[in-house]
Amino acid sequence: MAEHGYIVIADITGYTAFLSSSELEHAEDSLRSLINLLIEQTKPPLVISRLQGDAVISYAPQASFLQGQTMVEILENTYVAFRQARERMQLNTTCTCAACRNIPNLDLKFLVHYGSYVLQQTPMYQELVGNDVNLTHRLLKNRITERTRIKAYAAYTEAAVEALGIRDFCMDMSQHTESYEHLGEVLLYVQDLQRVWERERERRRVFVEPADAWFTLESEIPAPAPLVWDYFTKPEYRAIMMEADSMPMENRIQGRTAAGTIYYCAHGDARVRHAVLDWRPFDYYTFESEMPMGTMALVSVRFIEVQGGQATRVLGICGKPEGNLLGRGVLAMMRSNVRKEIQRGLVALRETILHELESGVALRPQPVRVPEEQVAAAVNASVAESLAT
Repeated sequence: MAEHGYIVIADITGYTAFLSSSELEHAEDSLRSLINLLIEQTKPPLVISRLQGDAVISYAPQASFLQGQTMVEILENTYVAFRQARERMQLNTTCTCAACRNIPNLDLKFLVHYGSYVLQQTPMYQELVGNDVNLTHRLLKNRITERTRIKAYAAYTEAAVEALGIRDFCMDMSQHTESYEHLGEVLLYVQDLQRVWERERERRRVFVEPADAWFTLESEIPAPAPLVWDYFTKPEYRAIMMEADSMPMENRIQGRTAAGTIYYCAHGDARVRHAVLDWRPFDYYTFESEMPMGTMALVSVRFIEVQGGQATRVLGICGKPEGNLLGRGVLAMMRSNVRKEIQRGLVALRETILHELESGVALRPQPVRVPEEQVAAAVNASVAESLAT
């Protein structure tokens, strides 16, 4: 039976040229390490379908994302992890062979499409089958780099952009069109991932350490971190946690919540300002919260994978209030009440999440374990294809 959802291919690029000028054994080791990294980074709501040479193919049913930017952030996180791994491979080797010298020539690209597919069980894989699957594979052979000079990218089809609701985000992307016989023209929106890497290296971290907390709260939720992150950051659900009437926002960056975005907790005519200072999906976010009598506090909310990634421990860390001396004195007497109010909201949000998981509003697919022999087979296939080219 056909399902609708997202088809994602993560493909290591530059491997053919890398292999042709490298020692075979070290080149295979490098590819195996990078494929394992992609497998590790492909977590629910993405589900691995199969490996194909130096590519990891995954999918996510249409109800997998509460916010479209979560897909974007999963791919951005994967690319950052890829670049960090590439750097470590360079730094941790004293080998002077061509393979180790050529590691910087390897890069990564993503293709994201939305459409229909059929899941077909084979002895080794949950195979994706269908015309939209074929289209996504065809898109791997494209002229994006030739025409845009972008080497590392995430390319989203028009259908994926529409389904994810990331039209504003795409305004800063390069548009690119591919044309295929029997398929016609396909419009793609291309994100330059080199910019993502540069942004990551420049960002400063703002995090409240538990040792510096005014108080902490925690809750374990039986769902993967990206889904729990969605619930804690989407305004409608964040309003439940903060017991607010609504949660208007301003200063979203190209349609995305990010450092600089402001949430407003609306309670009647009052609006409490929460300014996002640091945004690290799906690790933590930190915001500056207005407090009574001219005070403020930093709050970090951390997401910790437990039970093999099938559950998430959420740790809320509220820093000590700063600002007006009188206000801090009053808050010191209110600390227990403030903590109880936020705890009550946290319980209400957890109950909402559990209800929506049970009713099927939200999905929590089981992760797929990829045996090492499948990784070895993919590496061997990639090597054989590269040597034959």
